Amino acid sequence: MRVNFEGRGAIKRLQVLKVRLTSHITLVLVALTCAAAVLLCGFAWIAAVNVDDLYLRRQADFVRQGLDEQFKALPREQESVTKWDDAFLYSKQRNHEWLLDNVGRWTSQYFGHDRTYIFDTTNRLLFAFRDGTDTMPPRLGSDDGEEMTALAGETRAALVERKRSGGEPLGQLARVRTIMIGNRPAITSARPVMPSSTRMQIEAGQEFIAVSVKFIDGKAAESIAHYARLEGLHFSLSKEDDERAQVPVSSYNGGVIGYLVWQPIRPGFMLLQQIAPAGLGCLALLIAAVFWLGRGLHRTSLTLLDSQAELTHHRHHLEEMVADRTAKIERQRQELDRLLVHERQVNALQRQFVAMASHEFRTPLAIIDAAAQRLCRSTTNVSGEYVHEKAGVIRSAVVRMVDLMESILASGRLEAGQIILKRSEGDLKALLVACCDRQRELSPSHVFHLDLELIPDVLTFDRSAMEQVFINLMSNAVRYSPDQPDIYVHARVEEKMVEIAVADSGIGMDADDLPKLFQPYYRARSATGIAGTGIGLNVVKQVIELHGGTVEVTSELGKGTTFTISLPIEFLLSDQQVAA
Repeated sequence: MRVNFEGRGAIKRLQVLKVRLTSHITLVLVALTCAAAVLLCGFAWIAAVNVDDLYLRRQADFVRQGLDEQFKALPREQESVTKWDDAFLYSKQRNHEWLLDNVGRWTSQYFGHDRTYIFDTTNRLLFAFRDGTDTMPPRLGSDDGEEMTALAGETRAALVERKRSGGEPLGQLARVRTIMIGNRPAITSARPVMPSSTRMQIEAGQEFIAVSVKFIDGKAAESIAHYARLEGLHFSLSKEDDERAQVPVSSYNGGVIGYLVWQPIRPGFMLLQQIAPAGLGCLALLIAAVFWLGRGLHRTSLTLLDSQAELTHHRHHLEEMVADRTAKIERQRQELDRLLVHERQVNALQRQFVAMASHEFRTPLAIIDAAAQRLCRSTTNVSGEYVHEKAGVIRSAVVRMVDLMESILASGRLEAGQIILKRSEGDLKALLVACCDRQRELSPSHVFHLDLELIPDVLTFDRSAMEQVFINLMSNAVRYSPDQPDIYVHARVEEKMVEIAVADSGIGMDADDLPKLFQPYYRARSATGIAGTGIGLNVVKQVIELHGGTVEVTSELGKGTTFTISLPIEFLLSDQQVAA
């Protein structure tokens, strides 16, 4: 009985020891889990605060940059109408209608200037355009008269002093000020109205003075908000609670007239708000899971010790096998993904090309067929003029098919690397004139304005390839400007480059289409319903690059497109052959 009693006591003590050990392990695990959760939450909070602080500083930097750009932009915009022979002459003639159309409305509608004044040589107000309305007779506002007159006088005094001291050119002089007009902050700029050429001279101090006003809390604030990608940007006379979400607006004498404030964006705090409920729930579940696992840990520890060595061996072997197999499968997957993407791209380009080519070839064939049928039906009383007209229609369609075929063949040869430029001396100017004449025959309704006198008489280039380049550009200009007959082809020569620009005033393109414009088979969204394969511009780009040059495009939807080709003179004067 004693032995049994002692054995029972030992068993009981062992059971108590196991219970204590299990409780101790569980308590330690729970405590460590809570400590780790607290540290993780603390690190997340510190990271969120730092991210918010950095992001707010960047917001403030963007607002400062946007505000500074507004200060720099106003005199630069004003220069477009003050440094101009016509502005100088019509201001002296006091031509109110011309000033209204070319100064007042232009600066208001195009640049967003809120007020524009012009003072004559005696500092009397000659012209006033306020808040989009012509002020007749010219008069200053009750809220800005003193500041505008003082600014014009200061500018005139600076002109006289600058002329006397021999400083920078008078046409570059501008007085920019930040002032309060009523209760609104404004940027003001005063510049002299100067001739842009040396044909006209004016005595210092006798210039007309143009003053422009742009309110910071108007379109300028919208531009700054768009630049900084902020919402709710506005001007406030006093500071807001969060000083990090505001930028002071300083006056020209160093004082602060107000603040640009906005609703601060705090990505760190927003992220914490979104993950906090889920994080707390996960933390509670984690603590419960750790508590349950801790209680079962002691019960399974002895069994695990026996099989640890065997499991370790099998584990290492299995990990190696799994790692090798996983790496192999991943490599195969990546290769299959790559091949699949390539095949999809090729199929898409093929379908797109077949659709465009079939449509483009069907149109001129239909024209030829229709003209031929009419000739066949007109067996009697057929005049030479009628035959000539139908033959011209057929010839135009054939030329169109030939151009399509040449574009497709040239694109194929370029992609296969089978083109070798056969460069020879020639007259690039005459080639451009010939291309324009050909296009005039095909489209008599369009007028080509040429300014090519600056191109050197003799250059070295591939005449056939370059002819295809300019035929493509000019036919595009005609095709995409059906209601705007004027096409401008002009050239200018710098020290090392010949630049040739082909400009139209047609339908134009979105800015999103410009980066993809020279890709094969790509067509802008605005070209829907207009004939074309999307090959020509890709050929243009590659041919120009083979000549060592570049091609650039600028366009605005509804206002036309300009293609500018830049060719290096040094390359055009050499006689080496270039292989594609």
